[in-house]
Amino acid sequence: MMSAVARELGRTGTRPEPLLAQAGINSGQLSDPYGEIPLLQFVRFLETSAHLTSDPHIGAGIGTRLSVGDLGPVGIALSLSQSIDVGISRFSRFSNALQGGTESQWVEDGGMCVFTYRVSDPKIWPRKQDSEFSLASLVHIVRSSFWSRWSPDEVHFEHEAPHDVRPLQALFGCKIRFAQPINRFLVEKERCLATARTEDPAHLMALERHITEIMGSTLHCSTLSASVSALIDASLGLSPVTLARVARVLKLTPRSLQRKLSLEGTSFREVLERQRKDKAKVLLSNPNIKVSDVSERLGYSDPTAFWRAWKSWTGESPTFMKKTSGHEVVQRTEAS
Repeated sequence: MMSAVARELGRTGTRPEPLLAQAGINSGQLSDPYGEIPLLQFVRFLETSAHLTSDPHIGAGIGTRLSVGDLGPVGIALSLSQSIDVGISRFSRFSNALQGGTESQWVEDGGMCVFTYRVSDPKIWPRKQDSEFSLASLVHIVRSSFWSRWSPDEVHFEHEAPHDVRPLQALFGCKIRFAQPINRFLVEKERCLATARTEDPAHLMALERHITEIMGSTLHCSTLSASVSALIDASLGLSPVTLARVARVLKLTPRSLQRKLSLEGTSFREVLERQRKDKAKVLLSNPNIKVSDVSERLGYSDPTAFWRAWKSWTGESPTFMKKTSGHEVVQRTEAS
């Protein structure tokens, strides 16, 4: 995929070679269609490209110009699926292993389907271009493979809003929210279920076997705690995140869910608090977000509950974190 990204950048009139070299990506990595580009290098490449071209949405723009083949066998598997639901489910199942350091999930929650994407390492920042590229490229491939006018109902990004949101609104064709707990898009379940084609089981089976062989030892089976984390990601700030609700979506009783999680050495409370803590660190580092807004976006009933939780995790108040966050963000950016 990296060669396709470099190709599309070249079509904007910008020579990609100096930017690739600056990010530490060599021609040998580009020539190998199955070669893995370290995530940090890819993120650096897109961020540097945005800076030097003065295009704040270059990641999203490149994402909308990729072909199904540019995403490799995972993209092809999506395009051959019978419905959007099945296709994105296949895409999510393999994409985590395709690119180390990222997590993608396709979660059904009530009448909605939610696709979530995040970079696992909070020290990789800024990563705005990668987030916009990832969601834009998936939406574009869905349109190319199913219906050209398809759009999510809403798109969320973890980074701050740009000065002009209209280019992204035109690209996605829906409302966009910024400074959210995670990158995700939401769409009504019914709009993902229509059958677009009859699948060729033998073809898809061979393709999925090929994908599994490519991934080799990096392909891993999802744990129950990972499924719970995905549901939390999909729900934070949108709907209540309770043990009973998550258990119902997973078709388990609350007691069974707790028992199975205990076998993995964790609990529902621990998974929920870990997700909230990780996301709170990112949100509090944004000087334009109030502590009360962070509380709401993480699904707390009131700011006091969030204040107590943060104090128990760090020994400090959320306001202290916000006072020092500007310095921390500079350190992370320089380190990257």
